Amino acid sequence: MLKYNLHTHSFYCRHGKGTIAEYAEEGYKKGLDVLGFSEHLTFPDDRLSRSRMAFSEKKSYEDDVLREKEKYMGKMDIHLAWECDYFKDMENYYPSLREKAEYLIVGTHFLPTDDGYKSLFGKERLTKEDLHLYAKVTIKGILSNLFDFVAHPDVFFLNYEKFDEEAKAVSLDILDAVEDVGIPIEANGNGLVRPSPFDRAGYPMREFWLLARERNITFIRNTDAHTVENLTKSLPLLDEFASSVGIKYAYPVSFAPLEFKTE
Repeated sequence: MLKYNLHTHSFYCRHGKGTIAEYAEEGYKKGLDVLGFSEHLTFPDDRLSRSRMAFSEKKSYEDDVLREKEKYMGKMDIHLAWECDYFKDMENYYPSLREKAEYLIVGTHFLPTDDGYKSLFGKERLTKEDLHLYAKVTIKGILSNLFDFVAHPDVFFLNYEKFDEEAKAVSLDILDAVEDVGIPIEANGNGLVRPSPFDRAGYPMREFWLLARERNITFIRNTDAHTVENLTKSLPLLDEFASSVGIKYAYPVSFAPLEFKTE
């Protein structure tokens, strides 16, 4: 099967480390056939810029990736992408990214509140109300038909401990939208290697994927690396996870548009 990773970050995201060139070199050394860079999207108004690159850095990131794409031509396929938080008022902005980007990922990282944006990756536990807000934002992004796959759809379990009836209901709502639109979802390896406040990996959440496997959904896996050493570290863990829940991953067969095939 094709060895790929389509979800990769770098120092550009403010909470990652390593240059684009360092990730490309590591990917080639570890035998990746396909490496996709998908930095957190920057917005013209610099919203979320505390943990994102500034909008003024957008061209630099794009140029860095395209430089490595040319450098590794014929040896490893490199692709330019963005991981995007969904905002209704930015719906005209996302399509413009495709002038250079080959695919767009939708991934929810923040919840809009009266006091600003609440991070799903902070120390504060999520409430039941937060779960429904997460689902609402994520489903809107899915239904927009602006994106090629969903990053870490079960990421809310990083700060929500139990797979209770509330969590099940939210999971089913998200999976309903995914199945209706026909968009792939990602088992995310970052949740398998990052610290968790619970006696389990933060995500992927087993119970979520047991529900997902009963649907007509395409499954993919990515490492969501934020350090060079983690670029391929979680790939064997993701394979073990797939076996444990009885799913098969698809692999990319086209990037214009992005399409997947399951063996």
